[in-house]
Amino acid sequence: MSKLRSSPLSIPAIVLTISILAVAAAAAVTALAAIAGSPPAGMNADTAGAETGAPVVLELFTSQGCSTCRDGSAGQVIPLAFHVDYWDRQGWTDPFDSAQWSQRQQRYAHALTGDRLATPQLVIDGRDTCVGSKRDEVLHKIAEARSQAPAAAVDLAIEDPGRGGARSRLRVKVAVRVLQQTSSRDLDLWVAITQSGLVTEVKGGENAKATLHDDFVVRRLQKALTVRGRAGEQRAKELDLALDPSWPLGDLAVVAFVQDPSSLVIVGGARSTVAAQPRSAP
Repeated sequence: MSKLRSSPLSIPAIVLTISILAVAAAAAVTALAAIAGSPPAGMNADTAGAETGAPVVLELFTSQGCSTCRDGSAGQVIPLAFHVDYWDRQGWTDPFDSAQWSQRQQRYAHALTGDRLATPQLVIDGRDTCVGSKRDEVLHKIAEARSQAPAAAVDLAIEDPGRGGARSRLRVKVAVRVLQQTSSRDLDLWVAITQSGLVTEVKGGENAKATLHDDFVVRRLQKALTVRGRAGEQRAKELDLALDPSWPLGDLAVVAFVQDPSSLVIVGGARSTVAAQPRSAP
């Protein structure tokens, strides 16, 4: 694998925001939702992205230190936002970044773009990538992904943590059933915890003096299990996920997705909010 290109000076000026991703995902269901930035009447945010067709996993690689990554607020349909760490050298350390996320983006770059990196970058179901400034392309690729029959079905259940403050552990039940033969011998089921409603006053770097709002931020990602990639194979597991006590339950969601470890293609997914309680105020 080639060396990660970490110099922000070489990154093209791409305008892609989390809000654009949210609107784009909703637009895969209906153009009205795309314009309004919210799901159609009678459809909640959790189901808006998967009412018709296959669920689509959107991965946004972004950074608080990148000025072209910031433009607007969060939307209704939730992707996975991975904050990379290679912008930290520009004067601001993103509090949500991780070298693990930078390495994940590098793997996608190796598989999809000839090792070319950009922030912010959108990866769709692990099989395609684009930049959000090309809105029509984003919508087209999401619609394309939704037209594909999922190769695996994912079930996700969260033990009711009750109302109130934060918790230190979260009990999650996940199950996967392979619906059709895949090109890989094995498939991995991953579980992510995301947090929304994050507000940061930036003290340095390209976004100095700005107040940034972040949603869908991946806080934890771990492999739950591996299943054979043959039709009819299935596995289930209960996970006890550690939570930082500072994470309000009302701001958290759990995403489970099945990924081919060789091609990185995602063949099934599911999402659930952690607690049906009001979001914490900034």
